[in-house]
Amino acid sequence: MNKNVKILIFVSWLFGYASGAYEVLFPLYLDWVGISFRDMGILFSITAATIAVLSVVIGSQSDLRGRKIFYSISLAITSVVNFFVPLFRKLWETLVLSIGQSASLSIRNSVHNVLLFELTRKKFLSAYSRVNGMEYFSQAIGLLGAGLILAAASFSMAFWFSSLVVAVAFVIFAISFKEERTEMKVEDTWPKDGVYLPRELKIFALSGIVMAVGLGCSHGFITPIFFVNKFGASNTTVSIILTIHRLCFGIPLMFADKVLALLKRFSMKTLMVSFMIYQGVSVAISAIIPDLTLATIVFVTHDLLAAAYWSPVQSALIQSYCRENSRGADSNKVTSISSVGSIASPFLAGLLASINISYPFLASGFMTILAALLLLLI
Repeated sequence: MNKNVKILIFVSWLFGYASGAYEVLFPLYLDWVGISFRDMGILFSITAATIAVLSVVIGSQSDLRGRKIFYSISLAITSVVNFFVPLFRKLWETLVLSIGQSASLSIRNSVHNVLLFELTRKKFLSAYSRVNGMEYFSQAIGLLGAGLILAAASFSMAFWFSSLVVAVAFVIFAISFKEERTEMKVEDTWPKDGVYLPRELKIFALSGIVMAVGLGCSHGFITPIFFVNKFGASNTTVSIILTIHRLCFGIPLMFADKVLALLKRFSMKTLMVSFMIYQGVSVAISAIIPDLTLATIVFVTHDLLAAAYWSPVQSALIQSYCRENSRGADSNKVTSISSVGSIASPFLAGLLASINISYPFLASGFMTILAALLLLLI
């Protein structure tokens, strides 16, 4: 394992804490300052719409200018946003912060897996499992740590600590990561057929739109809101639930390549579709279970038994279909098109939750199954 990969693992670990903390803190903070479910949905929909095209722009520019500069910018923005959140309470102010946070995630996601692929190539599936598994494990620590800090102190302290953690990540990455790239010309990195995608990637993009709607109806701001309002769970209990949720993704993801190796007699597409269908079924069932403990157990199995395995397969397949000289642009065109679903999903989740808090999870299950079936067209 070379030095750059080790740095990426450590920085991902630190970033994971901050993103995990933000995931539980921000929705609870919005609820605490009195923003309604419907307004939350509108807020996150506007946020998604604002940054929908950012990933493909960053992806293509990173083909030309390198990945490090954009990765560094994303870390810096994340630190700044986490610092300022507890200082603002009005809807339009939290909207600006939400856009900033989502922009930073979009920038980082645009280059993270591409950068990891370029560093590891033939060992990408294994590297993806290790690096991202460690990050999600760290997110679990962030979810738990933020909940504990919130219980013992305040929103301000929890946000400011996560800001400090990601600031350290920024400094380490900016100073220590040494990017090695062959100088490219603009015409080599921005294909003349700029809107073109291979057929397989078009199908991934279409499935991604549907999947984004599904994920947005059971993940993000709606997840803690679901457990608080359906079961009366406390903020600390919700933090623990989300920590377990993230551990059930991060830990098996670290060993996903070994599990997938045992299933090598099945095609990667078959595995991905099967795991995604299970995810949809388990999320939908968790919405109709009246007991908090049992609902939590069923809900987290969508990661433990499904998402931890289909996500690295999806990433590997997408990278395999990308054109070599436009890898950043191609992979992020898929992401950008898929993000259209993220525009609708928060609004849909907020609208459905205002009718019945279980409806977003039921819709999530249905959309996830539909997204899986679309991949059969490949």
